[in-house]
Amino acid sequence: MHATTQREYQSTLCLENFWSDRAIWYAGDTMQKLYCYVDETGQDPASAFFVVVVVVSIKNPETLRVQLTDLELQADTNALKWHKTRHDRRMRYLALALERKIAAGFVYTARYQKPIPYFFPVVDLIERAVKAAAQGLYHARISVDGIDLKKARELPNALRVRGISLRLVKSRRDESEPLIRLADMWAGCLRSAFLGHRDAQDMISQAKKEKYLCELVS
Repeated sequence: MHATTQREYQSTLCLENFWSDRAIWYAGDTMQKLYCYVDETGQDPASAFFVVVVVVSIKNPETLRVQLTDLELQADTNALKWHKTRHDRRMRYLALALERKIAAGFVYTARYQKPIPYFFPVVDLIERAVKAAAQGLYHARISVDGIDLKKARELPNALRVRGISLRLVKSRRDESEPLIRLADMWAGCLRSAFLGHRDAQDMISQAKKEKYLCELVS
């Protein structure tokens, strides 16, 4: 990119971010608050695709955290991720989430065929999930499982360029956030279903039928 053009672009982006932030400040509590929790699977070389899951809370997420913590106790998953949990326990976890409709209709998923840079599927599904859940003016708070500091700095600009109104982007570890673990469990189940495992396929089919999962075709 030519140096002058690059400076103009950066100046324009700074102005857009400034006015976006000012709009949020003036609108105050009248704006819809979206809390988004993101996880993915497929970074390992053996996988031919990425699966990304974004869980969106349109209200205070604390209620969902309490529900999920209780669910984890009943399913005996011990606040662990999909690949660290016994198969019967993780399937029990998802069955309870489905039965209790925890975050139902606001669990967004997409599959992305490799080769593709890891960053693109994450940015793409966050954008589409936020736009699907938003009603009028909003601002989004994004929590992504385990991204490094460099990616955490790049993500806000990548989303703002796509028209997403942001208040905050941060990295969260699954150990500290039940909603990240919910995203991880569905991502793990989706991957298992794509690999041909029948019980995972049945779980995903039921979740789609009940409109618990929202599949956004990539």
